[in-house]
Amino acid sequence: MATTPENSRHGPPRKDEEDGPEAKGDGTPADTRYSDVPNLTMIWGDAPPITSFTPPPQNGNGQDLTQKQPVGTHPAINVSIGSIVDAMQGMLASSRTAVDGYQELQRTVKEAVLGGSVFGQQATYEDLGADDGSTFVDGQGDSHELMSHAFDDDPPPKPDEKVRAAATAYAEAMNPAMTRVLRQCADAIALGGQFIVRMDRAGSFYAQADQQSIFPAPTGERWTT
Repeated sequence: MATTPENSRHGPPRKDEEDGPEAKGDGTPADTRYSDVPNLTMIWGDAPPITSFTPPPQNGNGQDLTQKQPVGTHPAINVSIGSIVDAMQGMLASSRTAVDGYQELQRTVKEAVLGGSVFGQQATYEDLGADDGSTFVDGQGDSHELMSHAFDDDPPPKPDEKVRAAATAYAEAMNPAMTRVLRQCADAIALGGQFIVRMDRAGSFYAQADQQSIFPAPTGERWTT
């Protein structure tokens, strides 16, 4: 979510080539099995008011393609602008929750991929020492072997090579899969955001059409229903 959300109708486009983990230089392995992980932000804070402003359509050369000729008549339609804005506001709140959850999941996945230990790739085991062979006699006169461990003199943990090998093989398959799932989550949330923008555009086009509408000149004919 953006720190200072903008009430702008046209947020900056998402640039996948700049949003991927490798483009950020965070050390993510350069493996074609990995998916670029976009960074999501909220462009709108609140739903913008519906106005009659719409960006003029242009071709690739920037030429204005706004329709200049009059359009024909159309039957009356009923549109609730307030309902559109309310629906946009509700979807923005849901999107904000989704973006926050995605960012938390993104951090978790990056830590798992870059940390290199979450699946047991750095597994170790401890050798607690051996029996020193000493004995003691209990109150019944029976002799018992005493197991003693010199904890202060224990060697450092040893690499558990079998667990490490299995964990590394698992991570080789799981790490790319996690980035692909992240990408799918990001794409789904982004599609929801595009739908909200299109709702705004639909309301704006209606407001523009309503503002430019005129009653046809009288023809002297009687209208019947």
